[in-house]
Amino acid sequence: MEEIGKQQLNQGGAKGKPEKIPSPKEEKKDTSGFAGKPFLRREEFRGWLRRPEAYKASGLPETERVKLEKELFGPKYGFFIGKGEPEKALKKMKTEKFKAPTLAEKAKIEKRIRLIERFLGK
Repeated sequence: MEEIGKQQLNQGGAKGKPEKIPSPKEEKKDTSGFAGKPFLRREEFRGWLRRPEAYKASGLPETERVKLEKELFGPKYGFFIGKGEPEKALKKMKTEKFKAPTLAEKAKIEKRIRLIERFLGK
């Protein structure tokens, strides 16, 4: 009987309540287009822009989306796009949106912003 008493004491905490087992911390998954990489090749970014999900996010046709890649990340960025560069471009587009004189231009910039935010996983 002493063995059964010891087992019951080991299973419960104070006053016979079961002990709480700490849950393992879940790792945050990178939902951005970088997929955990520190940089991305321009061709990979262009391929992401050609996906159907990119159209659903922005409503821009494929030619406009590819043109956006050339405007935002031109030759000055080289072959690779770092993690901070799309965020800088997003910030720049948000300031352009407020400077746009017409509603049509603001709507076009808003579509581009939504596309980059989707890429960043926001």
